[in-house]
Amino acid sequence: MVRVFIAVEPAKEIRDAIENAGLSLRGTNARMTLPTADQMHITLKFLGEVPENKIPKITRALENVRGTPFLLHAARVGTFGQRVIKAEVTDNGASASLAKQIDALLLPLGFPKDTKPFSPHITIARIKEYTPDLQPKIDALQDREFGCCTIDEFVLKQSTLTPKGSIYTTIAGVKL
Repeated sequence: MVRVFIAVEPAKEIRDAIENAGLSLRGTNARMTLPTADQMHITLKFLGEVPENKIPKITRALENVRGTPFLLHAARVGTFGQRVIKAEVTDNGASASLAKQIDALLLPLGFPKDTKPFSPHITIARIKEYTPDLQPKIDALQDREFGCCTIDEFVLKQSTLTPKGSIYTTIAGVKL
């Protein structure tokens, strides 16, 4: 079994800027984990634990996704409740379109459609224990610009969980 997900990876400059924003959240009593730039991505679909022999079928299905390269803009910081601090992403609906196609193509392989509305974002921090002294640091990042880049590929990634955090390995890339 391998733990896998499908994602878009913004340019390194954007991920580096977002990582630096995350580092600015330190110095509070909140307990949180901060992904490194090489872990940052926009999840299009999380598949979870999958038998290894199913990976080629998933890869073949993903090759049927249709799309063209698109401009992605990362700016502004928001939250999902008191659990996730995120960089917001705008892309004229391109990543949502990819996610919808992926949902439809993987349904015959036994992967149910996502029930939550798709919200493209890049995780800055996962909060394990929120404390009020974190909020001013989040507020200071609200209008931060992280940059723009062209996305011309999405990837199937393996996620290996370790005590020091997740390690992501690209299994396959699909050009748009």
